[in-house]
Amino acid sequence: MPKLILDAGFLRVSVSYLQCRSSGLFYYYRRIPEELRGHYQGRRFRLQSLQTRNEQEAIRKVAGLASADDALWASLRAPEARDLSLTTGETRDAAEALLRDLGLSPGEGARTGHDRHRAFSDVVDVLDTYFVQRYGDDYERSRKDERYAAMVGPQDFHNPVEREAIRLIMTDPRKPRVLLSDALDHYLKHHKNHGNRKFANDNRNYIGRVIAAAGDLPIGEYKRPHANTVRDRLIASGIARSTVRRALNAICAIYNHGLREFDLQSVGNPFAELPIAQEGEDSEERKPFTTDELKVIAAVCETRDDDIRHLVAIQLDTGARLAEIVGLRIEDVFPQHDVPHLSIRPHERLGRTLKNANSERMVPLVGMALWGVTRALEGSGGQSKGWLFPRYAEDNNIKATHASNTINKWLRATTKADKTSHSFRHSMRDRLRHVGTPEEIQDAIGGWSSQASVGRGYGTGHLLTQLQEWLQRAVML
Repeated sequence: MPKLILDAGFLRVSVSYLQCRSSGLFYYYRRIPEELRGHYQGRRFRLQSLQTRNEQEAIRKVAGLASADDALWASLRAPEARDLSLTTGETRDAAEALLRDLGLSPGEGARTGHDRHRAFSDVVDVLDTYFVQRYGDDYERSRKDERYAAMVGPQDFHNPVEREAIRLIMTDPRKPRVLLSDALDHYLKHHKNHGNRKFANDNRNYIGRVIAAAGDLPIGEYKRPHANTVRDRLIASGIARSTVRRALNAICAIYNHGLREFDLQSVGNPFAELPIAQEGEDSEERKPFTTDELKVIAAVCETRDDDIRHLVAIQLDTGARLAEIVGLRIEDVFPQHDVPHLSIRPHERLGRTLKNANSERMVPLVGMALWGVTRALEGSGGQSKGWLFPRYAEDNNIKATHASNTINKWLRATTKADKTSHSFRHSMRDRLRHVGTPEEIQDAIGGWSSQASVGRGYGTGHLLTQLQEWLQRAVML
């Protein structure tokens, strides 16, 4: 039964699949559709701890799990999935365990010549012995009585795990069937952002879109019409064309990874170079904050003086991306240095990544940025390590989107203007231009990529004192 989370008379809000145990922990609890229970070894329900006692966090996690299950179950119901007898990874693991118990191995029934470990008839005998013991005389009759087999064949006795075990043993191991979900798992396991929760969730969501639209098919079974359907559904969902392109690029990268890592390069990628009608036409022009708006924001930040306003203050006078500030660690900021500055750098082991190579840089702290860092450090209790903004950052879980939603709502209410935190970057670019800052130094401060000559890539870069001088001029405007 859906859990009621709000009842205001005129408005009732509920969430399904959420269960709270006596321990206070929340669980995802959902009935498995009867026709799909074979993929879950006959289980009737999905029960998974959400590992939280916070109801709002539990609701968010339930939404993600429910969305993933919806996509998977849609794929298992798809005609392609039924025709190919696709299984979940759980069923495949159980099938491999069954073969081990029987002393068999995947592909053994498909080997020939000197590769064959035992005669094919011996493999059949092992399987027959198992199935006769399990299903009795009726199974043996279905194997030997042709008239009976016409009504009830041996395959009618097998459960999903046994069907998958037979498929595994008869599949040439040199020609494995690799599902798109397999390619995704391999991609996430070996990617440099392995362990980054947001990166994993984003990519699982992208592949979930493919599975919901076309099924979890083997790499090589997808065709251009499947890719077109995925694109069209993404567009129909109402997201911006740029977001559609980002999703398709991620899907394409995962598909290419599967082709490469599983030696399937001879198969084309149907998601490559998909055209998107009116691409770029729905993008909104980012407007910078005016000088008066920046003054209002700075004044309110000093008055409110909390972690959110510290975050805003740092972004206001550095022009850094919000995610770059959210992901700062205490050891990345140096307010007591001869040139106070922060170091925007990756901590990949902890899930802190940057947009590109140009994003890694040191930015002097002046004006409100120095105030914001100083106040944030004072709020950290004198610790020398850890996340500077723990409300939005923890190991392998940098919640820049959460911060953005909160800050953008506050900015609109404060300035009465339809501008977001990203407008700080546009403002900083203008502020630097207005004081005549050389373009190279503008790029160094903001981490903007440059299309200039190769020569700019030589040497160690600009001195902090140079960057500080130009930033101070811009902030004084």
